[in-house]
Amino acid sequence: MSSDAISPTLQATLLLTLVALALTASAVAAAKLLNLRLRWLPQWMRLNWLSDLVLSTDADQKHIGRRFLVGVANCAAGVLALNVGASFGLIDAHACLWLTLTAMATTGMFYALMRSGLNQRFSDPALTEWQGSAVILFLAWGYLIGGPGRPLALLLLMVILLFSMFTNTPKQLFRACVLAAISFGVAMTAVAWEVRTEPNAAAFQLVYACVLLLALSTVSLLVHQLHQLRRQAQLRQMELSEALNRIRELATHDELTGLINRRRMLELMHTEKHRCVRSGRGFCLAMIDIDHFKRINDRLGHGAGDEVLAHVANTIAAGLRETDIVARWGGEEFLVMFTDTEEDAAERVLLRIQATLAQTEVTETDPSLRVTFSAGVGNHLRDETLTRTIDRADRALYAAKAAGRNRVVHAQPPGDGAALPTG
Repeated sequence: MSSDAISPTLQATLLLTLVALALTASAVAAAKLLNLRLRWLPQWMRLNWLSDLVLSTDADQKHIGRRFLVGVANCAAGVLALNVGASFGLIDAHACLWLTLTAMATTGMFYALMRSGLNQRFSDPALTEWQGSAVILFLAWGYLIGGPGRPLALLLLMVILLFSMFTNTPKQLFRACVLAAISFGVAMTAVAWEVRTEPNAAAFQLVYACVLLLALSTVSLLVHQLHQLRRQAQLRQMELSEALNRIRELATHDELTGLINRRRMLELMHTEKHRCVRSGRGFCLAMIDIDHFKRINDRLGHGAGDEVLAHVANTIAAGLRETDIVARWGGEEFLVMFTDTEEDAAERVLLRIQATLAQTEVTETDPSLRVTFSAGVGNHLRDETLTRTIDRADRALYAAKAAGRNRVVHAQPPGDGAALPTG
């Protein structure tokens, strides 16, 4: 087909389309690299609505669609280049037409799968390997019919493989390299046979084949190295995540008992106070202290004392509802927040825990040892600060100690007399 058979208008259109595609891709890449937000543009000019229409409103599907469009842009550039060559009579126009129509049909099929959401039924919703294989076969086809523009197919192949390094698994990319070696090997052999009568033409195909094998081998090695770096990065990330979790745990929990610490308890109490202001409900606090704990430390040692603290903490936590919270307040003291609970109901829970603790072995050093605790419990009043509520519960605890220990005392409202023992 000669260039005279193609109108100058069509030639100009194809060239301008190819230039526009290249400029658009360059502009998008530059905007991404420079992190341009373009917030000064009107909302309608940012084309978010077009992205939702063409791709999807779903964020994951939109991300897959954008990657798909990157591949489509590269393929479109190759197809346009072939058509430009055909318009100038350098490439068989009939063969170029068949490749173009097949490429458009294949692209339309992948787009339909993604836009309809059917791609979500596959193990890899992005259909990465399927798309990559299709592109490689089309590039080999383009090389076969590309005439003087054949090196362009090799260039686009390297671009696709380099892009795939960040989206494919090492096994997928290795299979892609094998497919590229086979398909381009077949195409180069066919071209060498076709131009066998031309001086040195077949030798050039051998040179291209050797360079391609070298490039594919290099890509495979880079992929292996990149995979190793990813594994090391994932390992470091896991170690960092575990360290951060440990730090977070130490910052909010008591290491000995596993209960939340004083600082975390204050945060939760402030949250509960604000919730109660909105809902109109209430909560109460109970200050608990292990009776005669200093004697246990002096007689059995601090190791046994730590065992006692841990067992008492576990017993208290096991006797509470899921919505109630207990914290180690300091030393042998614990603070319990009973949500949506009044003093009387909280007292019954504490007495039940006392009865359970009286039958619990708390240290292996002295299995016969049984411990008790004293507690002061008080409702949090709407116009009262948390510090004041805690102070009233603490005063009730001291009243329980003074009254003989192993009992629960209700805190008195502000301005009333001393707390009175109950139970």
